[in-house]
Amino acid sequence: MTATIPLQADITPNDRLVMALFLATVLHGIVILGVGFSPDLSLDKLHNPPAIDIILVQSQAQKAPEEAEYLAQANQEASGSRDQKARPTSPVTSMDPRPNTGQAPIQMKSASPREAQEDQTKVLKQQQAKTRVADKRKTEAEKPIKPVSGQQLIDRSLEIARLASELNQEERRYSQRPRIRFIDAVSAKSVVEASYIDSWVRKVERIGNLNYPDEASRKRLSGKLILNVTLNQEGKVVSVEIAQSSGEQVLDDAARRIVELSSPFSAFPNDMRQTYDQLKITRTWVFHSDSSFTSE
Repeated sequence: MTATIPLQADITPNDRLVMALFLATVLHGIVILGVGFSPDLSLDKLHNPPAIDIILVQSQAQKAPEEAEYLAQANQEASGSRDQKARPTSPVTSMDPRPNTGQAPIQMKSASPREAQEDQTKVLKQQQAKTRVADKRKTEAEKPIKPVSGQQLIDRSLEIARLASELNQEERRYSQRPRIRFIDAVSAKSVVEASYIDSWVRKVERIGNLNYPDEASRKRLSGKLILNVTLNQEGKVVSVEIAQSSGEQVLDDAARRIVELSSPFSAFPNDMRQTYDQLKITRTWVFHSDSSFTSE
């Protein structure tokens, strides 16, 4: 008996279901893997576009640099160290492109209740009061003006004359005040003044070494002090002041006595006389332990 071989196999419903699932899987894979993602178009990036860096330089050079690293509205030479690369800065540049109106944010108010209720005091208006208060301006305007007697006018005139006389005397004393020239160790002196000061210092040092205080010599005292000596045009000492004490009363008194013994000094030269009336010299003097007296 010969067997019959079918030319075409029968397709069952299960085969169709498997085939449909396979095709659906392949189609979804193509869609998922083949479709790309679009750029992120979020609202934040739409409102905040990429920032543009604008450089405004504050200084300007006439010649352009050979190797420029940035672009600006004017030429500018770099300065500072070349080890670190820097960029021009400007107080008007900003990395935040969002508009700024310059208004501060609204301050949040506390939600807690008030600690104490404001005292609401009732005020009684003048229209409701039984007794009216007179207006101050009207009261002052209604005051009678007291007549001024002749004696009062005379007294006032004498007082004005007295004040005017005192003012004239003050102006006269001010205009007649002596013209004082101040010279210290750091002041710039002319040739004439320098020669006069040098002669004055050498004379004080000579008198000081000849009249060195015995007590300071016995006790081998030493110290430094600053003297302010004022001379008039004749070279006489007007005043001697201790600007800074040596710490020893014996040395301070000896310094005053040495300057007074050295007076009078040479009279002012004509150039100095025409410029000022008095010369105030600030000088540092030193008493040494070896019984010597010098100027610093």
